[in-house]
Amino acid sequence: MHMKKIRLTTKKDLDVYMSPIRQQLLRQLSIAHGPMTPKMLSERLRISPSSVQHHIRKLKELEVVELDHTEVINGIKASYYRAAPVTVQIGLDGSDEWEPQREVLMGNIISEAFEGFRRQMKMRSVSKVEGNLCEENEWGDIKSGVVHLSDEKAKELMRLIAEFIDQYSAPHPSSVPWEYALILYKSEE
Repeated sequence: MHMKKIRLTTKKDLDVYMSPIRQQLLRQLSIAHGPMTPKMLSERLRISPSSVQHHIRKLKELEVVELDHTEVINGIKASYYRAAPVTVQIGLDGSDEWEPQREVLMGNIISEAFEGFRRQMKMRSVSKVEGNLCEENEWGDIKSGVVHLSDEKAKELMRLIAEFIDQYSAPHPSSVPWEYALILYKSEE
């Protein structure tokens, strides 16, 4: 099963998607074990529910967030949202007037993933001091280097990664979220 691909092609789309608050909302919806209401999100992000609703409306327009269901709670209709099962392409393969915005977004995405990794690493350091040891690959790892691939093997690697990510993008009752930022590129002198 391939996830739907959304390609951000206009300045408006990039502006909507690039908002740091919207990126935080998407992250919270992606790591949550179930759909969330604007009130739940506002408590996690420490912003007003009306602000969350505004940002959710914008993300819904891009089709990266969707309504999961509604419930009536104490006579009030509560809307529950979730991250849509989509892959967002920010158009790094083209060159146009919005290329600098795309590069900033790419840098922010990689930086956020790295900062999350660093937070986990610090938490693990505290656990080690307290005597709770765990293997690095139980909570995360960074690998870097060079692999030598034919064009065919490079396509196979990209396909395997995409299929794996597609297969495990939706939460399951026994799963926990793992964040990632993966950079692969043909390195030529």
